[in-house]
Amino acid sequence: MNSLLTSLVLSFPLALAVAAAPAVAAETLPSFDKARTAVVITDPQNDFLAEDGKLYGLLADNMKELNTVENIETLMKAAKTAQMTMAVDPLVYTPGDADWSRAGALQRQLLDMGALQRVSAEAFEGSGADFYAPYKPYIHDGETIVVAPHKMYGPESNDLIYQLRARGIDTVVLAGLVANLCVDSHMRALMENGFKVYVVKDAVAAPGEDAYNAALVNFSMIANGVLTTAEATQALSR
Repeated sequence: MNSLLTSLVLSFPLALAVAAAPAVAAETLPSFDKARTAVVITDPQNDFLAEDGKLYGLLADNMKELNTVENIETLMKAAKTAQMTMAVDPLVYTPGDADWSRAGALQRQLLDMGALQRVSAEAFEGSGADFYAPYKPYIHDGETIVVAPHKMYGPESNDLIYQLRARGIDTVVLAGLVANLCVDSHMRALMENGFKVYVVKDAVAAPGEDAYNAALVNFSMIANGVLTTAEATQALSR
C-alpha cells in the first residue's frame, strides 16, 4: 500500500517545495474576520493518528518530522480560544461499502483492509474510524460542526460546504490528514466553490517526503496562502 500511495503523487525536490511555500512575515499575516472564518480539520481519526491505527505507519515519519499531532491540537485550541467556527470532516466506511464496484485503487485497498470502518454504532467508540482521543474534547464540545463523512477524498459527497455557507463562512483555515489526498481535495473543492483557503502546512502529514512535497507545491499554487501552525494561531488570535 505504501508504494501505491507514493506512486499517486509527483516527486518534487524538497528545496522546490520549501521555496514554493516560504514563511509568512508577521506583518503580512492574513487578517481573519472571526465571524466568517472556520478552521476545518479533515480525518482526525484513530487509523491515521493513533499508534495502533491501520494507516499510522504510512504517516508516522512525516508526522514526527512536522509535529503534526500536536500542531493539529494547537490549531483546535486556537479556534476555540478565538471563539471561531471549527468543523471536522471524517472519512468513514461501513461494511456495506465493500460492495462498491467502482472503488478506485486506494479506496479498494482501504475497504479491503477495513480501515476507517464503522462496523456498528456500538463498536464505533475507540475504533479506527473514531476520532483521536486527545482531540475529542474539542470535537465533542457541542459547538464543533461534525459533518457527514466523505467517502472519497473531497467534500463533494457530504454537507461540509452547505454547513459552512449556512453560517456565512467564506474563509477556511485547513489542516488534517492526508496532505496529498483529502487535504488537497478539500482545498481544491473549497476554492472551486468560492472560499478563500489557507492551508496549515505543518498540521498535515503524508505517506513520505515525496508525497508531502508534492502536496506542498499544490497548496502553494492553488490556495490563498500557506501558513505554519505558529503563523495560523497568531493570525487567528488577532
